[in-house]
Amino acid sequence: MRTIEIFSKLGKVYYQFSGSNDLSIAQSKGDIQCFPLSRDEMPGRHRLIKRVRLDQEILRLVQDLDYDLAYFHSFPASQPIKLFREVKKRGKKLLYDLHEIMPVQFLPEKYSFLNPVLWQILKAQLSLVDGVIGVSDEAMKMMFEKTGITKPFLIIPNYAVTGMQIGRNVKNAEIAIVGGTSRKITINGNLLKELKKNFKLISIGTNCDIVDEELPFMDYELMMDRISKVKYTLLAFQSRSDPQYPNDIYSLPNKFYDSLAAGTPVIIDNRFVSMKKIIEETNTGLILDLSKEPYKDLSLILNASGSYDSYLKNLGRYYDKFVWDNSKEDYFVDFIATIMNS
Repeated sequence: MRTIEIFSKLGKVYYQFSGSNDLSIAQSKGDIQCFPLSRDEMPGRHRLIKRVRLDQEILRLVQDLDYDLAYFHSFPASQPIKLFREVKKRGKKLLYDLHEIMPVQFLPEKYSFLNPVLWQILKAQLSLVDGVIGVSDEAMKMMFEKTGITKPFLIIPNYAVTGMQIGRNVKNAEIAIVGGTSRKITINGNLLKELKKNFKLISIGTNCDIVDEELPFMDYELMMDRISKVKYTLLAFQSRSDPQYPNDIYSLPNKFYDSLAAGTPVIIDNRFVSMKKIIEETNTGLILDLSKEPYKDLSLILNASGSYDSYLKNLGRYYDKFVWDNSKEDYFVDFIATIMNS
Protein backbone atom coordinates (compact mmCIF):
# COMPACT_ATOMS: atom_id res chain seq x y z
CA MET A 1 0.00 0.00 0.00
CA ARG A 2 2.97 2.32 0.48
CA THR A 3 3.63 2.07 -3.26
CA ILE A 4 -0.05 2.48 -4.14
CA GLU A 5 -0.40 5.61 -2.02
CA ILE A 6 2.61 7.21 -3.70
CA PHE A 7 1.28 6.43 -7.15
CA SER A 8 -2.12 7.87 -6.21
CA LYS A 9 -0.43 11.23 -5.59
CA LEU A 10 0.92 11.15 -9.13
CA GLY A 11 -2.26 10.16 -10.94
CA LYS A 12 -4.98 7.57 -11.39
CA VAL A 13 -4.10 4.10 -10.05
CA TYR A 14 -5.57 0.77 -11.12
CA TYR A 15 -4.74 -1.67 -8.32
CA GLN A 16 -5.11 -5.39 -9.04
CA PHE A 17 -4.46 -7.70 -6.12
CA SER A 18 -5.30 -11.16 -4.86
CA GLY A 19 -8.46 -10.94 -2.80
CA SER A 20 -12.21 -11.23 -2.66
CA ASN A 21 -14.33 -10.22 -5.63
CA ASP A 22 -16.60 -8.20 -3.33
CA LEU A 23 -18.04 -5.52 -5.63
CA SER A 24 -18.22 -2.98 -2.80
CA ILE A 25 -14.47 -3.23 -2.35
CA ALA A 26 -13.86 -2.87 -6.08
CA GLN A 27 -15.60 0.48 -6.34
CA SER A 28 -13.48 3.49 -7.23
CA LYS A 29 -11.94 5.09 -4.17
CA GLY A 30 -10.43 8.49 -4.90
CA ASP A 31 -7.53 8.06 -7.30
CA ILE A 32 -7.32 4.32 -6.59
CA GLN A 33 -9.59 1.88 -8.41
CA CYS A 34 -9.31 -1.62 -6.97
CA PHE A 35 -9.56 -4.89 -8.87
CA PRO A 36 -9.51 -7.70 -6.29
CA LEU A 37 -9.28 -11.07 -8.05
CA SER A 38 -9.52 -14.41 -6.28
CA ARG A 39 -8.36 -17.63 -7.88
CA ASP A 40 -10.84 -19.61 -5.80
CA GLU A 41 -13.74 -17.57 -7.19
CA MET A 42 -12.83 -18.28 -10.80
CA PRO A 43 -15.09 -20.71 -12.72
CA GLY A 44 -13.95 -24.31 -13.05
CA ARG A 45 -13.61 -27.35 -10.84
CA HIS A 46 -9.87 -27.84 -10.82
CA ARG A 47 -7.26 -25.60 -9.24
CA LEU A 48 -5.21 -25.45 -12.43
CA ILE A 49 -8.21 -24.27 -14.47
CA LYS A 50 -8.97 -21.60 -11.88
CA ARG A 51 -5.33 -20.48 -11.95
CA VAL A 52 -5.32 -20.12 -15.74
CA ARG A 53 -8.59 -18.18 -15.72
CA LEU A 54 -7.26 -15.85 -13.03
CA ASP A 55 -4.20 -15.20 -15.17
CA GLN A 56 -6.43 -14.50 -18.17
CA GLU A 57 -8.32 -11.89 -16.14
CA ILE A 58 -5.06 -10.18 -15.20
CA LEU A 59 -3.99 -10.18 -18.84
CA ARG A 60 -7.35 -8.67 -19.81
CA LEU A 61 -6.78 -5.78 -17.37
CA VAL A 62 -3.35 -5.14 -18.85
CA GLN A 63 -4.88 -5.07 -22.32
CA ASP A 64 -8.00 -3.00 -21.55
CA LEU A 65 -6.99 -0.38 -18.96
CA ASP A 66 -5.56 3.01 -19.93
CA TYR A 67 -2.28 3.56 -18.07
CA ASP A 68 1.20 4.98 -18.58
CA LEU A 69 3.18 2.73 -16.23
CA ALA A 70 2.69 -0.90 -15.20
CA TYR A 71 4.18 -1.91 -11.85
CA PHE A 72 4.36 -5.66 -11.20
CA HIS A 73 5.02 -7.23 -7.80
CA SER A 74 4.64 -10.70 -9.26
CA PHE A 75 3.43 -12.39 -12.45
CA PRO A 76 0.76 -14.85 -13.63
CA ALA A 77 2.16 -18.36 -13.28
CA SER A 78 0.65 -19.64 -16.54
CA GLN A 79 2.01 -16.77 -18.67
CA PRO A 80 5.03 -15.29 -16.91
CA ILE A 81 6.42 -13.53 -20.01
CA LYS A 82 3.29 -12.81 -22.08
CA LEU A 83 2.06 -10.21 -19.59
CA PHE A 84 5.34 -8.28 -19.82
CA ARG A 85 5.29 -8.42 -23.61
CA GLU A 86 1.72 -7.14 -23.68
CA VAL A 87 2.71 -4.05 -21.68
CA LYS A 88 5.62 -3.30 -23.98
CA LYS A 89 3.53 -4.00 -27.10
CA ARG A 90 1.27 -1.17 -25.96
CA GLY A 91 4.28 1.15 -25.65
CA LYS A 92 3.98 1.47 -21.85
CA LYS A 93 6.70 1.73 -19.22
CA LEU A 94 7.21 -1.27 -16.94
CA LEU A 95 8.69 -1.54 -13.44
CA TYR A 96 9.31 -4.89 -11.76
CA ASP A 97 9.32 -5.09 -7.95
CA LEU A 98 11.56 -8.03 -6.98
CA HIS A 99 11.50 -8.11 -3.22
CA GLU A 100 12.28 -11.81 -3.42
CA ILE A 101 14.78 -13.60 -5.63
CA MET A 102 12.02 -15.08 -7.74
CA PRO A 103 13.77 -18.13 -9.25
CA VAL A 104 14.61 -19.61 -5.85
CA GLN A 105 11.42 -18.50 -4.09
CA PHE A 106 8.61 -19.09 -6.55
CA LEU A 107 8.37 -22.89 -6.23
CA PRO A 108 8.36 -25.11 -3.13
CA GLU A 109 11.75 -26.54 -2.25
CA LYS A 110 10.89 -30.01 -3.59
CA TYR A 111 10.66 -28.50 -7.08
CA SER A 112 14.00 -26.72 -6.89
CA PHE A 113 15.26 -28.80 -9.85
CA LEU A 114 13.14 -26.43 -11.98
CA ASN A 115 15.03 -23.34 -10.78
CA PRO A 116 17.15 -23.13 -13.98
CA VAL A 117 13.91 -22.71 -15.95
CA LEU A 118 12.82 -19.91 -13.64
CA TRP A 119 16.15 -18.15 -14.06
CA GLN A 120 15.51 -18.18 -17.82
CA ILE A 121 12.05 -16.74 -17.21
CA LEU A 122 13.53 -13.97 -15.05
CA LYS A 123 16.10 -13.24 -17.75
CA ALA A 124 13.32 -12.86 -20.33
CA GLN A 125 11.31 -10.66 -17.95
CA LEU A 126 14.26 -8.41 -17.16
CA SER A 127 14.95 -7.97 -20.87
CA LEU A 128 11.49 -6.36 -21.18
CA VAL A 129 11.35 -4.10 -18.12
CA ASP A 130 12.44 -0.48 -17.85
CA GLY A 131 13.53 -0.65 -14.22
CA VAL A 132 13.66 -2.86 -11.15
CA ILE A 133 12.89 -2.36 -7.45
CA GLY A 134 14.82 -4.56 -5.01
CA VAL A 135 15.10 -5.19 -1.30
CA SER A 136 18.91 -5.27 -0.97
CA ASP A 137 22.02 -4.55 -3.03
CA GLU A 138 23.20 -8.13 -2.56
CA ALA A 139 19.96 -9.68 -3.85
CA MET A 140 19.92 -7.34 -6.85
CA LYS A 141 23.55 -8.10 -7.67
CA MET A 142 22.83 -11.85 -7.58
CA MET A 143 19.89 -11.53 -9.99
CA PHE A 144 21.77 -9.32 -12.44
CA GLU A 145 24.85 -11.59 -12.39
CA LYS A 146 22.85 -14.81 -12.84
CA THR A 147 20.81 -13.42 -15.75
CA GLY A 148 23.55 -11.37 -17.35
CA ILE A 149 21.14 -8.43 -17.60
CA THR A 150 21.44 -5.08 -15.84
CA LYS A 151 18.64 -2.54 -15.60
CA PRO A 152 18.16 0.77 -13.75
CA PHE A 153 17.25 -0.14 -10.19
CA LEU A 154 16.27 1.28 -6.82
CA ILE A 155 16.69 -0.48 -3.48
CA ILE A 156 13.74 -0.12 -1.09
CA PRO A 157 14.11 -2.30 2.01
CA ASN A 158 11.15 -3.11 4.26
CA TYR A 159 11.47 0.07 6.31
CA ALA A 160 9.49 0.50 9.52
CA VAL A 161 6.31 2.55 9.13
CA THR A 162 7.13 4.58 12.22
CA GLY A 163 9.43 4.41 15.23
CA MET A 164 9.56 4.92 18.98
CA GLN A 165 11.37 7.42 21.14
CA ILE A 166 14.71 5.78 21.87
CA GLY A 167 15.26 4.97 25.54
CA ARG A 168 11.70 5.81 26.56
CA ASN A 169 10.95 2.35 27.97
CA VAL A 170 12.81 0.34 30.58
CA LYS A 171 14.13 -2.82 28.96
CA ASN A 172 12.88 -6.12 30.33
CA ALA A 173 15.10 -9.19 30.49
CA GLU A 174 13.39 -10.51 27.35
CA ILE A 175 14.37 -11.56 23.86
CA ALA A 176 11.63 -11.35 21.22
CA ILE A 177 10.99 -13.22 17.99
CA VAL A 178 8.64 -11.19 15.80
CA GLY A 179 6.88 -11.87 12.52
CA GLY A 180 3.74 -12.94 10.75
CA THR A 181 5.38 -15.99 9.16
CA SER A 182 6.12 -19.09 11.22
CA ARG A 183 9.58 -20.33 10.26
CA LYS A 184 12.23 -22.54 11.76
CA ILE A 185 14.54 -20.78 14.21
CA THR A 186 18.13 -22.01 13.88
CA ILE A 187 19.91 -21.76 17.21
CA ASN A 188 22.16 -24.16 19.11
CA GLY A 189 20.22 -26.10 21.74
CA ASN A 190 22.80 -25.49 24.47
CA LEU A 191 22.80 -21.76 23.76
CA LEU A 192 19.01 -21.69 23.88
CA LYS A 193 19.02 -23.50 27.23
CA GLU A 194 21.49 -21.03 28.73
CA LEU A 195 19.69 -18.01 27.28
CA LYS A 196 16.51 -19.09 28.99
CA LYS A 197 18.31 -18.95 32.33
CA ASN A 198 18.93 -15.25 31.80
CA PHE A 199 16.10 -14.05 29.52
CA LYS A 200 12.46 -14.76 28.91
CA LEU A 201 11.93 -15.63 25.25
CA ILE A 202 8.70 -14.32 23.73
CA SER A 203 7.19 -14.35 20.25
CA ILE A 204 4.88 -11.70 18.80
CA GLY A 205 2.42 -12.64 16.08
CA THR A 206 4.05 -15.96 15.18
CA ASN A 207 3.96 -19.56 16.36
CA CYS A 208 7.33 -20.53 17.79
CA ASP A 209 8.01 -23.67 19.81
CA ILE A 210 11.21 -22.43 21.46
CA VAL A 211 9.71 -19.45 23.32
CA ASP A 212 8.40 -19.21 26.86
CA GLU A 213 5.36 -17.15 25.85
CA GLU A 214 3.55 -16.61 22.56
CA LEU A 215 1.89 -13.22 22.23
CA PRO A 216 -0.81 -12.75 19.57
CA PHE A 217 -0.64 -10.61 16.45
CA MET A 218 -0.90 -6.94 17.42
CA ASP A 219 -1.79 -3.70 15.70
CA TYR A 220 1.36 -2.01 14.46
CA GLU A 221 1.68 0.69 17.13
CA LEU A 222 0.99 -1.80 19.93
CA MET A 223 3.55 -4.21 18.47
CA MET A 224 6.18 -1.48 18.24
CA ASP A 225 5.54 -0.48 21.84
CA ARG A 226 5.97 -4.11 22.96
CA ILE A 227 9.18 -4.52 20.96
CA SER A 228 10.56 -1.33 22.51
CA LYS A 229 10.36 -2.97 25.95
CA VAL A 230 12.48 -6.06 25.23
CA LYS A 231 16.25 -6.26 25.54
CA TYR A 232 16.86 -7.73 22.09
CA THR A 233 15.07 -9.02 19.04
CA LEU A 234 16.39 -12.36 17.74
CA LEU A 235 16.69 -12.91 13.97
CA ALA A 236 17.64 -16.54 13.32
CA PHE A 237 14.93 -17.72 10.92
CA GLN A 238 15.54 -20.39 8.27
CA SER A 239 12.97 -20.77 5.48
CA ARG A 240 14.50 -23.69 3.59
CA SER A 241 16.74 -26.65 4.42
CA ASP A 242 19.75 -24.78 3.04
CA PRO A 243 20.91 -22.25 5.68
CA GLN A 244 22.40 -20.20 2.82
CA TYR A 245 19.03 -19.83 1.10
CA PRO A 246 19.43 -16.50 -0.78
CA ASN A 247 16.04 -15.09 0.18
CA ASP A 248 17.06 -15.43 3.82
CA ILE A 249 20.68 -14.32 3.77
CA TYR A 250 20.02 -11.32 1.47
CA SER A 251 16.79 -10.30 3.20
CA LEU A 252 16.07 -7.03 4.99
CA PRO A 253 12.74 -7.96 6.60
CA ASN A 254 10.13 -5.81 8.33
CA LYS A 255 10.94 -7.35 11.71
CA PHE A 256 14.57 -6.18 11.35
CA TYR A 257 13.68 -2.55 10.66
CA ASP A 258 10.76 -2.56 13.11
CA SER A 259 13.08 -3.65 15.92
CA LEU A 260 15.70 -1.00 15.18
CA ALA A 261 13.06 1.71 14.78
CA ALA A 262 11.52 0.65 18.10
CA GLY A 263 14.88 1.29 19.77
CA THR A 264 15.71 -2.36 20.38
CA PRO A 265 19.08 -3.85 19.38
CA VAL A 266 19.05 -7.07 17.36
CA ILE A 267 20.84 -10.38 17.69
CA ILE A 268 21.38 -11.81 14.20
CA ASP A 269 23.01 -14.92 12.84
CA ASN A 270 26.19 -14.15 10.90
CA ARG A 271 24.86 -15.88 7.76
CA PHE A 272 22.51 -12.92 7.14
CA VAL A 273 24.72 -10.99 4.72
CA SER A 274 22.55 -7.92 4.14
CA MET A 275 21.44 -7.42 7.76
CA LYS A 276 24.98 -8.03 8.96
CA LYS A 277 26.27 -5.22 6.74
CA ILE A 278 23.84 -2.72 8.29
CA ILE A 279 24.57 -3.80 11.87
CA GLU A 280 28.31 -3.47 11.22
CA GLU A 281 27.80 0.03 9.76
CA THR A 282 25.57 1.26 12.60
CA ASN A 283 26.73 -0.86 15.59
CA THR A 284 23.16 -1.50 16.71
CA GLY A 285 23.30 -5.14 17.71
CA LEU A 286 25.18 -8.42 17.99
CA ILE A 287 26.30 -10.63 15.08
CA LEU A 288 26.80 -14.20 16.25
CA ASP A 289 27.23 -17.74 14.98
CA LEU A 290 24.07 -18.98 16.65
CA SER A 291 24.37 -22.57 15.52
CA LYS A 292 28.00 -23.51 16.23
CA GLU A 293 29.56 -21.56 19.11
CA PRO A 294 27.02 -21.60 21.97
CA TYR A 295 29.22 -20.67 24.90
CA LYS A 296 31.14 -17.97 23.07
CA ASP A 297 27.82 -16.52 21.91
CA LEU A 298 26.33 -16.64 25.41
CA SER A 299 29.34 -14.81 26.82
CA LEU A 300 29.03 -12.11 24.16
CA ILE A 301 25.33 -11.63 24.91
CA LEU A 302 25.68 -11.55 28.68
CA ASN A 303 28.74 -9.31 28.59
CA ALA A 304 27.27 -6.87 26.07
CA SER A 305 25.91 -4.68 28.85
CA GLY A 306 28.94 -2.42 28.51
CA SER A 307 28.10 -1.93 24.84
CA TYR A 308 24.34 -1.71 25.29
CA ASP A 309 24.27 2.03 25.91
CA SER A 310 26.25 2.46 22.68
CA TYR A 311 23.68 0.37 20.83
CA LEU A 312 20.89 2.59 22.12
CA LYS A 313 22.81 5.75 21.29
CA ASN A 314 23.42 4.52 17.74
CA LEU A 315 19.78 3.53 17.31
CA GLY A 316 18.93 7.17 17.91
CA ARG A 317 21.77 8.40 15.74
CA TYR A 318 20.81 6.26 12.74
CA TYR A 319 17.05 6.37 13.26
CA ASP A 320 16.43 7.85 9.80
CA LYS A 321 18.04 4.78 8.20
CA PHE A 322 15.34 2.50 9.61
CA VAL A 323 12.05 4.37 9.04
CA TRP A 324 10.14 5.25 5.87
CA ASP A 325 9.93 9.02 5.48
CA ASN A 326 9.43 11.78 2.93
CA SER A 327 13.03 11.69 1.73
CA LYS A 328 12.73 8.00 0.79
CA GLU A 329 9.42 8.67 -0.91
CA ASP A 330 11.10 11.46 -2.88
CA TYR A 331 13.81 9.04 -4.05
CA PHE A 332 11.10 6.67 -5.22
CA VAL A 333 9.21 9.40 -7.08
CA ASP A 334 12.45 10.63 -8.70
CA PHE A 335 13.20 7.08 -9.86
CA ILE A 336 9.74 6.79 -11.41
CA ALA A 337 10.22 10.13 -13.18
CA THR A 338 13.58 8.96 -14.56
CA ILE A 339 11.99 5.77 -15.91
CA MET A 340 9.06 7.65 -17.45
CA ASN A 341 11.42 10.11 -19.18
CA SER A 342 13.89 7.49 -20.41
